Amino acid sequence: MPTSASPVVAAVTRLNATQPLRPFVAYAQPSRLSFIQARRAASSAALYSRAAGPSPAHPPRAVSGVHGKAAVSLAARGLSASALTRAAAAPRGAPAAAAKDSVAPAVADATSSVGSGERLLQPDASLALDQQSVGKLLTVWMVYQACGSTKLVQMAPKILKLFEKLRLSWLSNAVVRRTFFAWFCAGEKEREIVHAMRRLKESGIGSILDFSAEADLPEDATTAGGDLAEAARAHANVKADAFAKEYFHGMHMASQVPHAFAALKITGLADPEVLYRLSMPHQPLRDAFLAADHDNDGRVDYTQFKDTVLPAMPGGARVASPSGMFSMVDANGDGQVDWVDIQMALGMDNPLARPLYLSDGGAYGALESDFEDYERMVARARAVVQQAAEKGVRVMIDAEHTYFQPMIDHVALVMQREFNTGGSSQTLVYNTYQMYRTDALQRMTDDYERGVREGWRFAAKMVRGAYMELERGRAASLGYASPINPTLEATHALYDRGAAQLLDRIATAQREGAVPPALFVATHNNESIERVLQQLQSLQIDTSAEPVMFGQLLGMQDATSYALAKANIPIYKYVPYGTLDEVMPYLIRRAQENSAVAGAIRSEAAQVMAEIRRRMLGRTRRAHSVATSSL
Repeated sequence: MPTSASPVVAAVTRLNATQPLRPFVAYAQPSRLSFIQARRAASSAALYSRAAGPSPAHPPRAVSGVHGKAAVSLAARGLSASALTRAAAAPRGAPAAAAKDSVAPAVADATSSVGSGERLLQPDASLALDQQSVGKLLTVWMVYQACGSTKLVQMAPKILKLFEKLRLSWLSNAVVRRTFFAWFCAGEKEREIVHAMRRLKESGIGSILDFSAEADLPEDATTAGGDLAEAARAHANVKADAFAKEYFHGMHMASQVPHAFAALKITGLADPEVLYRLSMPHQPLRDAFLAADHDNDGRVDYTQFKDTVLPAMPGGARVASPSGMFSMVDANGDGQVDWVDIQMALGMDNPLARPLYLSDGGAYGALESDFEDYERMVARARAVVQQAAEKGVRVMIDAEHTYFQPMIDHVALVMQREFNTGGSSQTLVYNTYQMYRTDALQRMTDDYERGVREGWRFAAKMVRGAYMELERGRAASLGYASPINPTLEATHALYDRGAAQLLDRIATAQREGAVPPALFVATHNNESIERVLQQLQSLQIDTSAEPVMFGQLLGMQDATSYALAKANIPIYKYVPYGTLDEVMPYLIRRAQENSAVAGAIRSEAAQVMAEIRRRMLGRTRRAHSVATSSL
């Protein structure tokens, strides 16, 4: 077996030997290995060679016990979701993939329809409109009227570019600032931002402060080398440092209002092209695992791992000891591994796994410099979350484009492992799951299982998703299967199944006196909110410690938000801020989102105009009534 180490392994060894990286920022530091990873690293040696070599024979160990097969058998007989939840806390053996497949039918039954009795949610637009001046109501009405014009919304980006070309951006910016920006954003300066958060708090609504600048792959990306590439990399790191500084400021502002959240976009903390390259292997690796799992029991043995799973990685051919790699993944030594095992062992936070991500010279995979940039990204995220913990602010890690999401999820899981411990009072990091994605429920189930195995509290924010057209268009242009559900109904169903699954686990934990997972129901869909409210009631879930919360965007679905607040249900608003240039992509998406539900937006516009007329004519209004107060 070859024994010479590659330059990457040598670099990893130096990285792991307590020598700090040369930071672009003072708080950069190497990744910290978990106890499990440290044990694996100590027992693994000479995993890689410079070139692919013959794989040594490695007879797989016999599976110890029948726990895994028994779990599959019981699931096939129809165990309830709550029973499977209790099983999830048992020692590893029951395959995560099998467990999630058995949960789905029970959850689907629980969410097939909203009860036909009296609805618990009765939104009242007047609760929200009472908070606004006549001038603000006129602004809102104009915004809703504009959103109701599908053609205008579709043409908006081109109109803005035309104004920029004609050097009339000052005019278009003035219009946008006084309309869309004024309604959907809290402002640019700290005083006005904090004031907006405090006004919401006075109405019983919490805030999720969101620095809404976004980052994406450049449209004209080109491959550069030498000094030019190094200069671009340095510029990207300086920009990421600036984003981190703004997130520090965001934590400071959020801490001025009790029990607030702050949102964190991982694409702001690293070069998007680095995130893209590091995310590349995820889907091929997942596809290879599913292909290797011939009997669909959610597990693969050594031969399947060596012949199918490892070759899917960019650096799989340079593994000199597949048996050593398999032993590192197979933590309990039973000769089989599931998808969660692979995620835990072959993540970027394990330096011994990083050469697997390294490109062999083609376009697939990472550059050696990406590993150092990964360290800087994690260090920035850790520093921001640490400051949030010290200031009593909870953190929402936003979901973004699918081609970045594997690394975003990875950083979120690393932060959850480090900070979601110590009981329900500990500062929590929430990861976001976009339920318009076909793999959303599988990912959420796997991440919950990982939290059980690693001993941290799982916390999820569920959204439907905001990049549907972009994702479908990109998939069509590049010739891969769309990651988005084929229909809106499929997204609704997946969202409701995911919520029901987590609610069942929360109820089970509360009955057993354990710390429950946490669920943030972020949606403007009143049917989904009604289902969750009914399940909170039927499962007798105590929301006083906020294991379940609701959320909507600032300026959207206010009738629902204020009704939930009046009923003492935990409700939060996403509160975007930033300069107009920074938040423009966000504002365009809000206009498009409203345009997609033209009927609802016309109804809201009519309610606003009715309120304006009522005030102008001096009429009185009926007393508010909110049925949700019975919860």
